[in-house]
Amino acid sequence: MNKVIVIIGAGPGIGSAVAEKFGLNGFTVILISRRKDILETLTKTLIEKGVDAHYFVGDAGDAGSIKDAFDQIWEKWNHIDVLHYNAAKLKMVNIANETADGLTRDFKVNVAGIMTAVGLVAPDMEKKKEGTILITGGGFALQPNPDYGSLSIGKAGSRSLAASLHDALKTKNIFVGTVTVCGLVKPDAPKHNPQNIAGQFWSLYENRNTFEIQY
Repeated sequence: MNKVIVIIGAGPGIGSAVAEKFGLNGFTVILISRRKDILETLTKTLIEKGVDAHYFVGDAGDAGSIKDAFDQIWEKWNHIDVLHYNAAKLKMVNIANETADGLTRDFKVNVAGIMTAVGLVAPDMEKKKEGTILITGGGFALQPNPDYGSLSIGKAGSRSLAASLHDALKTKNIFVGTVTVCGLVKPDAPKHNPQNIAGQFWSLYENRNTFEIQY
């Protein structure tokens, strides 16, 4: 039986590359995103490459929506080996022009959604005494940018959460790690292209020796 990876916030960049990397290494891939059209395209492309791929619609910022997606997943699969949280609210708004409501809405996607997802997979992983949770981080966690104020706060929060969960869950043999992507992700970037970043996630999954790779 194949191992299963669930990717929340699947898109044509990092999410797609991670799906392909794990899928070509024998994983069944399950994609979750708000956009059904994008999910259909990504899933079709993965299947054409020989990956066992499936999708469910879900909004990372809506706990009920994510729970509904996972309820459907649990109906078809009895195990989830890897969770990859790749969702983020990407917007360019200077922090001086941000609002408390805006920060709160974004925080639900950037940070709180991680806890929703962890809560849905951790009990099964704990029961099996193994599992992996991977989180897509960003360089704004290390060097905040006022023009991306909310995202900078979100990435700082997700990095802190990854470190805390790493320590809290390791006694249950659940590994939590993050790749902090310190550059603009583009398909033709010599370093920060989706395939290279997917390779870093694979390394994190295989080695399990640090909570963070800064790349």
